[in-house]
Amino acid sequence: MKKKVLHSLVFLFYILLLSGCTLGAEGSSSSSAEVNPEKWGKIPFADNQLYAVAYLGYQQVTDLDFYVEQYLDGDQIPAHYLSSGEYYLVIPRYTGMTLQLYQNDIETSESILRFEDPDGQPFLLQCNASDIFADAVIRLSYAGKETEFSPFISLKDGSIEIGPDGLDLTKTER
Repeated sequence: MKKKVLHSLVFLFYILLLSGCTLGAEGSSSSSAEVNPEKWGKIPFADNQLYAVAYLGYQQVTDLDFYVEQYLDGDQIPAHYLSSGEYYLVIPRYTGMTLQLYQNDIETSESILRFEDPDGQPFLLQCNASDIFADAVIRLSYAGKETEFSPFISLKDGSIEIGPDGLDLTKTER
């Protein structure tokens, strides 16, 4: 019986030791102030831009494979569905950016946190069932900078609105 307890304690010690090493490695990589060159180095960010967005269509996704191959090296992209409307690909610029996705309620005007990622990764978003109400708010923060935006199609001229801190990656032939 004592041997079982001793073996269990040794096993637990090694598990804790290994998990501590893993956490340290993740922590050091996510504290980098660099654009992730392996993944997003092909995106032509300007100095002040903190994210990139591509419009992918209304109620069905078009050209996602192009963007994944061109900018994300074939990575799997998680999807978040807020409402049956427009599709966007959102790519945070820096490794270690904190990402929060909120859903605006049209009836109460309240914003509800739907997703949070301390190491913001690219994602697919479906939102804006109504063309007069943007129901998604994306908040990104990094190194003391914070920005938020609601992607939508302008009723004025049909352009894609992504906020002043973003880069529009949308193909021009829509």
